[in-house]
Amino acid sequence: MDVSVIVVHHNSPDTLLPTLDALLSSGVPQDAILLVDNSSAPEDREQATSIAGSNIEILHVDNRGYAAAVNEGLQHLSHNSSLRTFTLISTHESLPAPRATGQLRAVFDEDSSIAVSGPTLLDAASETGVWSIGGYLSKRLHLPRHIRPDKLMSATAAVVDREWLDGAFTMYRTHYLLENGLDERYFLYFEETDLHTRLRRRNLRVVWVPDAVVSQLSSGIPARLLGRNMFIFQSIHFSRTSGRFAVSFEAARALVRFVARGRGTLRAPFDICRGWLEGESHIRSLRRASQRGDQ
Repeated sequence: MDVSVIVVHHNSPDTLLPTLDALLSSGVPQDAILLVDNSSAPEDREQATSIAGSNIEILHVDNRGYAAAVNEGLQHLSHNSSLRTFTLISTHESLPAPRATGQLRAVFDEDSSIAVSGPTLLDAASETGVWSIGGYLSKRLHLPRHIRPDKLMSATAAVVDREWLDGAFTMYRTHYLLENGLDERYFLYFEETDLHTRLRRRNLRVVWVPDAVVSQLSSGIPARLLGRNMFIFQSIHFSRTSGRFAVSFEAARALVRFVARGRGTLRAPFDICRGWLEGESHIRSLRRASQRGDQ
């Protein structure tokens, strides 16, 4: 098999075993899997080690976020000459259908410009709910938005181009992943949106594979990280002004959802703004560091 698999695990041994079993059932050999564990609780690290057993390699790392865990896994595989042509990145809570991994792999043979492929992601908490079939950036504010699930019914092509894919279960040409890397500044969430935006600006393709199905458990992005990472993403790819408009919109939207529809919490818009301020501080520190480096 020419696919390496990096599974990132954090404090959730109960979901880890089903994920590993599903990967093995989809045809992934044990020696192709690297389990990167950044759990903070010692008992969770011990359970992860026990679940991996003697046949699945495990790498324990400090918790510096999802992107850092993936990057450390890549470095580990590269150092041990274990990298393969393609790399599948999975969270500890993703459950691929038996054919999903092979379907994601097969599309790369059709076009050398495909850099990443991703599946139809189902919400494991719902029997019929679709979590993601990829997304786009809105025209004016460049807000990451999921494509509506009703588009799933009209998908007839084997692959469909997207601006970004959910990072829960994605397969890459390894050399593009090594060349570009996941940006560790985000810590958690938005790193795949950032990477896929960079790949597309290199005229590489980011594609959704409708027939590949994976289910996952997710509660969505926390409000503070939404504000923080939205601002960082906008500042890097567009402008700080764009970031301020985008985060203000999201905070106002969260407030309206709570007041008018009773959805979410009253705290959410305040947490978004708190994250925004963290993002502002982070971007300022990056600029100061850059200025010092130029002197």
